[in-house]
Amino acid sequence: MKKTLILICALVAMPMFYANVSAQDDGRLIILGSSDSKASLELGTHMGFSYNIVKADSFKPSNSGEFFINILKLNLYPVDFFGIELGIDYKTIGFTSKEDAFYAEGDKIAKVMPYSQKYPGEITKNFSRLRTNTFSAPLMIKIAADKFKIGAGVEGNLNLTGRIKDKYFKDGKKVKNIDKGIQFNRYSYNFVAGLAYDGTGLYVKYYPKSSSFMPEGSPDINLTTVGVIFDF
Repeated sequence: MKKTLILICALVAMPMFYANVSAQDDGRLIILGSSDSKASLELGTHMGFSYNIVKADSFKPSNSGEFFINILKLNLYPVDFFGIELGIDYKTIGFTSKEDAFYAEGDKIAKVMPYSQKYPGEITKNFSRLRTNTFSAPLMIKIAADKFKIGAGVEGNLNLTGRIKDKYFKDGKKVKNIDKGIQFNRYSYNFVAGLAYDGTGLYVKYYPKSSSFMPEGSPDINLTTVGVIFDF
């Protein structure tokens, strides 16, 4: 994981050695090109939050969400109203259950059992949460008209290790247990579409089962995310 993080940081930092970073009036940081050019490379342009629609046979999710933040974005607009955007994002997805508990054995693959089975005895359960860590590369085709933008595309994902966090109360005291190094399928993809006006918009992501980030032996999850996106 450390080698992957170093590689990502190097790829992000490399263009800065060959160009001056310019701050635009709208707050954007452009490394290469300019705001009115047909091609530009920008730093950290947007972020998003979502509510996840989860269907799983092995556990009952109480809530689930996604957070992502853009690190780097390449804009290619051959004409004013039509273009291609390629980015590097960091995103994390959390699955929370208040009825069941996630756990991992020696293989570090997440599985599910009843909360009372993982923590036998007199306890008051709060939640069990499985969280992913991912670098994604969205490739989007976008159509722009004045302040409106609409786009669709695909994201390629490099899935790093995640963690399981449990919280419960025992003898009146709050207890937290964290298990790190949870394994996911290294590579996956998902589809994405969005609509924005003046830097604020809505997006939808669909994660097909044919390219799931959940490895064999872990919970079988059908996932669709619906969220909001903000430019900054």
